[in-house]
Amino acid sequence: MHITDQPLNRPSGKVLVFFMGAGFCPFCAAERWPLIYALERFGRWEGLAVDKSAGADEKYLNLSTYNFTKSRYLSEHIEFIGRETADRNFEPLQELSSEDYDILDTYNPDQIIPFLMIDGQFVQVGAGYNPQLLEGLTHDQIKLEIEKTESATGKAIRAEIDNISALVCKATRVSVPYCDSENIKNLMSKI
Repeated sequence: MHITDQPLNRPSGKVLVFFMGAGFCPFCAAERWPLIYALERFGRWEGLAVDKSAGADEKYLNLSTYNFTKSRYLSEHIEFIGRETADRNFEPLQELSSEDYDILDTYNPDQIIPFLMIDGQFVQVGAGYNPQLLEGLTHDQIKLEIEKTESATGKAIRAEIDNISALVCKATRVSVPYCDSENIKNLMSKI
């Protein structure tokens, strides 16, 4: 969803990518995969922890995913803030800062998760594909599925990777080689 053409003015001068999720949430588990892969096109991750979504009380259980709690993202163009509000057992994990609440009050007042905001210009609530596609797959199997051209799971995740990448390209407005690919240019023209 397109919000505004007014980018946020961050002290870092970088484009802000803000994600809020929770460890128990299967939709968050699903959305972390394409977010991680998309942002790898613009920088690198450190300290990403392997995790699983809730083992009970959710529609889809034990989905292989990652956790942003102790991760760090390094990029010349992007500032990433990832907030995990609870762990996979529904226990509180990270407290939100007043700046986080300012973002939520403006772009996601109902605090629905997963929540992805790119520089105040683009917002997505929910996952970009069905988490059921990840059921029963290990981390390594999901990574392999992403690489398989004919895999339904891989196609769904790759489509979301490209969608997020196109939004980041549109928001950064810098010359990053990946943004010049025909697929991303095509997606950007539809935004």
